Amino acid sequence: MGETGVKTLMIAGGGTGGHIYPAIAIAREYMARDSSRRVVFVGTERGLEKQIVPKAGFPLEFIDVGGLKGKGGADLIRNMLRLPRGFAQAARIVKQHNPNIVLGVGGYSSAPVMAAARMRGIPTLIHESNAFPGVANRLSAKFATGVAVAFAEAGARMKRSDAIVTGNPIRAEFFTSRDRATARPRNRLLIFGGSQGSRILNNTMSEALLFLAHLAEQLEVVHQTGPGDLDKVNAAYVGTAFANARVVPYLDPMADEIASADLVVSRAGAMTIGELAASGRAAILIPFAAATNNHQELNARVVERAGGAIVITEKQLTAKRLADAIAEVIADPQRIERMGAAAKTLAMPDATKKIVDFVERIQRD
Repeated sequence: MGETGVKTLMIAGGGTGGHIYPAIAIAREYMARDSSRRVVFVGTERGLEKQIVPKAGFPLEFIDVGGLKGKGGADLIRNMLRLPRGFAQAARIVKQHNPNIVLGVGGYSSAPVMAAARMRGIPTLIHESNAFPGVANRLSAKFATGVAVAFAEAGARMKRSDAIVTGNPIRAEFFTSRDRATARPRNRLLIFGGSQGSRILNNTMSEALLFLAHLAEQLEVVHQTGPGDLDKVNAAYVGTAFANARVVPYLDPMADEIASADLVVSRAGAMTIGELAASGRAAILIPFAAATNNHQELNARVVERAGGAIVITEKQLTAKRLADAIAEVIADPQRIERMGAAAKTLAMPDATKKIVDFVERIQRD
């Protein structure tokens, strides 16, 4: 167990913020229950974990692996040749730290570490944040001790009828943020595409302004562009009925921005879906078409079925279609309330607690 008598949780995976931020929330809750515990992360040097995990104060080990799905030619050969070395590195790291349990959160580095733990008889647990599990979690689900999922559909897709639905760990401020200001004279529309922004959202919304001009007296717009498109989007707003829109590269704190919105236009990553549910906000979701296994659309459809969102795929997306959807919702205050309440039914404020409870149940003593 690394150090005698000290319980150690090893968290394997990463690549994207959608994998890493929930993992950090789990790590913090695990250690908060007993300050003598240790958490060690394992990832790759190419993933976002290289920046995020050390800043959060956790040790990070690296293995050299790459993805296979969607790869071809030289990339596929190179990544296949990496596998034996990556597995050997994973085995060495697992032996060195001797964790009580290994948690796989998805991403290239997850499966080799989970397999190495399995070979040493160490319990393993998966947390899948999306409605469609990635390759690493689908492989690991075949032998994992336990499976926790954010969406019930994911358990079926991993052929694990014993999967526990926990939701995604979402920061507490999204649950405790202030209520929407219903007494405002205008409805607030929030557009965002993640920290880097979304070019297709930026371009389509810029073109949709013309179709929304008749709502200028009813609509207040906040548009987060990401750093690359700020000037272009700003210029698109100038001279329109929405020249006073707040157009910014970043939004922080995001919990307050979502809480202040009446309607949100966004992508459909797992964390965004969780944040909208926690805040109880109506949404128009534009799933990222290139997401692996089309998981963003599957995430979005869960919210749509609950009544909390309108889904427009990139293939369907036009400026007129987006403007019509915005106008349709804004014209019906009761619908805004219904959609927000429906989204709220998907919120799971105790997700982090449930996952760590699960960790504690199956970790070895």
